[in-house]
Amino acid sequence: MVDRYTKQARKYKPDKTPILFIAEAPPNSIDRYFYFEDVRTRDWLWIALMRALFPFEWTQPKEQRGRKRSWLEKFRDSGFYLIDAVKSPITGTRRQRVTKIRENADTLIAEIRTIDPECIILIKATVHEAICEKFKVAGLPIANKAPLQFPSSGQQGKFHERFLQLDCVKKFIAESKRRK
Repeated sequence: MVDRYTKQARKYKPDKTPILFIAEAPPNSIDRYFYFEDVRTRDWLWIALMRALFPFEWTQPKEQRGRKRSWLEKFRDSGFYLIDAVKSPITGTRRQRVTKIRENADTLIAEIRTIDPECIILIKATVHEAICEKFKVAGLPIANKAPLQFPSSGQQGKFHERFLQLDCVKKFIAESKRRK
């Protein structure tokens, strides 16, 4: 049976995926999932990605939340896709979360091979720590050599700065600028 998270994410899966984002897991609060269209608060990852990827069109989150469906369509139509390393919410210490992600690494690698991205961006230090080396050994195209913080709790600025330094992101933004 396909869960609610997976069903919603599949609506926004592109035919071809130049850039794949891998986050830790869906949030514990069901109303904050990246692909849910009616999120009113604390959708930090969605805000950070839209702001960074579409800087020429993005305005304040308050103004954009009502248009989330069209933003997700734009995200998909640009060839972006976000999946979670673990498909259901996880809790616990950092070590416990890293262990849970590592336990799921082989399944995740198989999923990524079906998506066949040109570039993979690992979001959150736990994700990077848990799977980066295994992904490199598997020959997957990891863009960020260092962890990328999750864009909340005051880390939004660091996330934005480091995110914009990734080669595949710079390439996308340069191409977007040329199209403008």
